[in-house]
Amino acid sequence: MAYPYPNSPQHIGHGRTYTLADVHARFLRMKGYNVLFPMGFHYTGTPILGMAKRVQDGDKELIQNFRELYHVPEDKIKEFVEPVKIADYFHEEIKSGMIEMGYSIDWRREFTTIDPAYQKFIEWQINTLRKKNLIIQGSHPVGWCPKDQNPVSQHDTLGDVEPDFTEYILIKFRQDDYIIPTATLRPETLFGVTNLWVNPDIVYKKIKVDGENWIVSAECAHKLEYLDKKVTYEGEIKGSEALRKEGPDSPQK
Repeated sequence: MAYPYPNSPQHIGHGRTYTLADVHARFLRMKGYNVLFPMGFHYTGTPILGMAKRVQDGDKELIQNFRELYHVPEDKIKEFVEPVKIADYFHEEIKSGMIEMGYSIDWRREFTTIDPAYQKFIEWQINTLRKKNLIIQGSHPVGWCPKDQNPVSQHDTLGDVEPDFTEYILIKFRQDDYIIPTATLRPETLFGVTNLWVNPDIVYKKIKVDGENWIVSAECAHKLEYLDKKVTYEGEIKGSEALRKEGPDSPQK
């Protein structure tokens, strides 16, 4: 089973998961098997880092939860600016709960995922799988936190929100020396396009994307930086300056 993540005390989900494992271990022991039931604690990952930063920033809601919901002593809460202090505290909370539940864990084999020996084990495991061509390294979309500059999954977000991905088709319209890209979920409607709309009251960005000159909104330019594109800023253009422009294929008047 998965190791518990020590960013809060033991809860009913832990009780279900580790009771099932304990029942399985006890059953096999009764059948004569020599069963090893160790326990690890998952210290790595961004949720605990995020909690420590929120404590550093004086997040009232989180600190109140530590104080009133989890009954963490004030002197311990002050230490929670260090991520490992959070993990160590709730590690012991979860362990004491497991002991109270009566799990048949061999506590001599207790470990965490930041122990040097465990890190070496993971390194060996990854290298072995790579040598056997069972895993490869490549690129794929991930949820990304621009503030902390790291990937995020559901458990890394406030409110446990799963990062959502929407794949758009980009249609490039040309205007003079520039491309005006438009994103759509319905590329089959391209043949019905008669005009593009711009907002005359905002300032668009002139950027170079992978060697092409684009005109886009400031929000688009910012997001393109996270999409494995080389983006450089070349200037600006008011929306009002782009009104009533004709494309290269427009009929001559």
